[in-house]
Amino acid sequence: ILYSGAGEQPLLNYMVMKTGLNSYNFAYSLPDGDKTGCCVSSKHFEEQDRILYDKGNRLTYIHYIGVPPDLIRRVCAGENIDFPYRDLFLHYRYLREPEKRPIFTEPLKSYTEVSTPNLLKRVWRRLRINV
Repeated sequence: ILYSGAGEQPLLNYMVMKTGLNSYNFAYSLPDGDKTGCCVSSKHFEEQDRILYDKGNRLTYIHYIGVPPDLIRRVCAGENIDFPYRDLFLHYRYLREPEKRPIFTEPLKSYTEVSTPNLLKRVWRRLRINV
């Protein structure tokens, strides 16, 4: 499945599927009662000691789908843009190089303010179609 804002992930998914390489899906390895969400847009996760929990179950991983790779690069370069679980992302991103973690000096901006609308949204806007 191809979607905008996903960086190279759709291409990597396609390559793995076409080559027949074995892949591992964490979601299938856990019993139903232990399965968690993984999407960064889920606002109900609880953070405790720099670990996210979904209804008491520890997340295996978090998927930053919907947060464009370009935006993450900008944050790592020092632009003060907020996105879900940003501080947790920065903690693990700079875990072994904390001195490289960006120090923000500008006011915080929401990632929805600074994200460029995808082509379809721009076309709809141009045609004055509200979705």
